[in-house]
Amino acid sequence: MIKTLIFDFDGVIGDTFDLSFKICRKIFKGLSEQDFRDYHNGNVFRSNIIRWEPHKLKLFYSNQKQGFTKKNLFPLKDVLRKLQDKYQLLVISSTTDENVKDFLNLGGFDQFFLEIFGATTHKSKVEKFKMIFKKYKLKPHECLFITDTIGDIKEARKVNIKSIAVTWGYHSKESTRDH
Repeated sequence: MIKTLIFDFDGVIGDTFDLSFKICRKIFKGLSEQDFRDYHNGNVFRSNIIRWEPHKLKLFYSNQKQGFTKKNLFPLKDVLRKLQDKYQLLVISSTTDENVKDFLNLGGFDQFFLEIFGATTHKSKVEKFKMIFKKYKLKPHECLFITDTIGDIKEARKVNIKSIAVTWGYHSKESTRDH
């Protein structure tokens, strides 16, 4: 029985694709949209497409924080309110914990989530899933991961968590279907 729903932030709750791509193009000249999408085919911090030096990552998160507005939140408030009555809701993200908290606060979404496991917590979603298992005394079959990227699906699979992909995120329905 599913007890906990774990949400990815970027592309699922937050409409961040255009903002993040724009920032990355400023930092990494010549980055194509397809390269940016492909960058999300695995753990973004281990990608060969974008290599994050600490100062560039700090610049990215700073620009992301400045550029994100309430209108970047998908209209999920009513859905989250209903889900909260039945499940524990958590967030796992490659965005910093602080940025995710700030973004959720903008739209009053913070009230729905017990905890955020962002990039500040750990760079690996696999490790963050393990932290959730331990802290909340959960088994993988008691969790469902809601995501939008192939990379996230692969990481959830490594710890035997089932995933469902939204159709409005970073990767298309067709690309996530086969994973």
